[in-house]
Amino acid sequence: MDTPTNPIAPTSRWMAAARARESERVDRLFDDPLAAALSGPEGFAWLEHMESAARSDSPGLYPVIRTRFFDDFLLDACRRLGVRQVVLAAAGLDTRAFRLNWPPQVCLYEMDLPEVLDAKEEVIEAAGARASCERRTVRVDLSQETWPEALLDAGYQPERPSVWLIEGLLFYLPRAAVHGLLEKVGALTVTGSLLGLDVMNRGLFFSPVAWPMQAALARRGAPGRFGMNDPETLMARHGWEADVTQPGEEGANFGRWPRPMLPREVPGLPRSFLVRARRS
Repeated sequence: MDTPTNPIAPTSRWMAAARARESERVDRLFDDPLAAALSGPEGFAWLEHMESAARSDSPGLYPVIRTRFFDDFLLDACRRLGVRQVVLAAAGLDTRAFRLNWPPQVCLYEMDLPEVLDAKEEVIEAAGARASCERRTVRVDLSQETWPEALLDAGYQPERPSVWLIEGLLFYLPRAAVHGLLEKVGALTVTGSLLGLDVMNRGLFFSPVAWPMQAALARRGAPGRFGMNDPETLMARHGWEADVTQPGEEGANFGRWPRPMLPREVPGLPRSFLVRARRS
């Protein structure tokens, strides 16, 4: 795969490397047969470099916990609530269309840059992988105003319930871009639709513990930009009722998070939040 020109896009290979490593475990939380090929040597080098910078396995463990958490979220929306439209914004090298057992009639939309989806398609075709749902790719730049039109042209029906996932993206965006993206998602969703996303807190930018990893990302052209201590307020501003969980807490532990989570009231700590929200 050629290296994408967008500096954020290669982070998806780091995530794929984490999924590939997880898939080799006997006690794995999911199985992603495509992850190693999608990651390539660059992805595993990213993962090793980030874990070395952080001096821990968190850069590999966090995406594993996040992946399983949102796997369960998306499948629950489709199986229990009957949602049939799934939208992955900035899908990157995500393989949920292939590795999850979707109920009938689910249509999954993958939105990302053309070079990301084109490179991904090469690996999928080489592996002979078949999607377990209807899969539609939408080649867009989410920083452009016209991306909703491309999604609608692909067949997305905004008058019907949907479940969206914005995974591993907001951290890298300027504040205005975060609000702009959420505003557009809100305009495309009806009451009762669902949205999952992850967001870091502001403490991540000020904690010396997180500085080495922040510096490593900046050197690779993908510095962190956005943090929010109160994701509930962010979501309410855009018309969503949010349930917020930290990795390691009940429902986002899976027997793998190595340390207890201190309450959110304890200040000054770097934190990550996994958000499940319902359109109000």
